[in-house]
Amino acid sequence: MSGKLQVKSISELNNAEFVLLIGGAFFLFTSFLLFPNLHHYMMMGPYYMSYLPFILGLLGLAMIILSLVKTSSSEVSNLERDTNLKNHEENQNERKDNEKLSVALRLLNDDEAKILRIIHDNEGITQDSLHFRTGFSQSKISMIMKKLEERDLIVRERFGKTYKIYLSEWLRDCKNR
Repeated sequence: MSGKLQVKSISELNNAEFVLLIGGAFFLFTSFLLFPNLHHYMMMGPYYMSYLPFILGLLGLAMIILSLVKTSSSEVSNLERDTNLKNHEENQNERKDNEKLSVALRLLNDDEAKILRIIHDNEGITQDSLHFRTGFSQSKISMIMKKLEERDLIVRERFGKTYKIYLSEWLRDCKNR
């Protein structure tokens, strides 16, 4: 979207904009007709009648400007549509990715599933961190890690006195898509 003001030609106007242009021209013309009588309204008529030509003139100018200025609403709507399409595609990919994870989670017991979700959300988490996040004992976490590794759901990498834990390749591929 450009920041420059663009003016439409008469042939580019749709019906609503054309009516707005004609109405604006009418109000502007009417205000010029009332200006010569302005002093009469100031002396003889109600006080608000003296403001009428100014109000009609401003209204007419505003309507003409609104009808002729190119609105970027079509550009905005195209941008919104593109963004919505991209979000929809990302959501579909996420759903496909989550299907593999959800199938794996359904096959595990609650404790194993809880740990796999944490590993999924925090790739490269240490085994010690899992102990603090879950509240499980070190031996329970160690047994669960062995089971998950045997089922090819995780990969453990030695990191000092503990392990860093990653999703296995096939789960990681679906996460990064």
